[in-house]
Amino acid sequence: MVHAWVIGSGSNEGNRGTFASSNPGSNRYKKVEGERGGRRSGVAKREAGWKLARLSFLFAAFVILFAGFSFMRSFADESAAKPVSAEERVVLVDSGDTLWSIAESVKQEGMDTRAVIHQIKKRNDLTSSSLRSGDRLIIPATVLKT
Repeated sequence: MVHAWVIGSGSNEGNRGTFASSNPGSNRYKKVEGERGGRRSGVAKREAGWKLARLSFLFAAFVILFAGFSFMRSFADESAAKPVSAEERVVLVDSGDTLWSIAESVKQEGMDTRAVIHQIKKRNDLTSSSLRSGDRLIIPATVLKT
């Protein structure tokens, strides 16, 4: 079954076109009423509804993204470490260095090495014990040899 729109020249009073069905053995033609008196047809109303829905979705997405970026910016932590004080010391990590070996070399006599490692990690905002060559570690003044 094939359906086709036959568009008129507009000379018919109030008719915009006719709908022709080319089903074999069928000679039916259905009249389709167009816009009259400024009223919208069903298709135009549906299109306007979809336009409104798309605009509403885009507006909501924009508001959500804007709010998310605003919250992200306002609750972001400072990633920069606190500046080194005069009592603290900066150690440059070399290949093969571990937190344990650094803590052993800088700690005061009688201090627990694990406590020193904990203080070094806390001062440098480290979440793991892995170090890379070239890293700079700030050694707190409370653990340094006198």
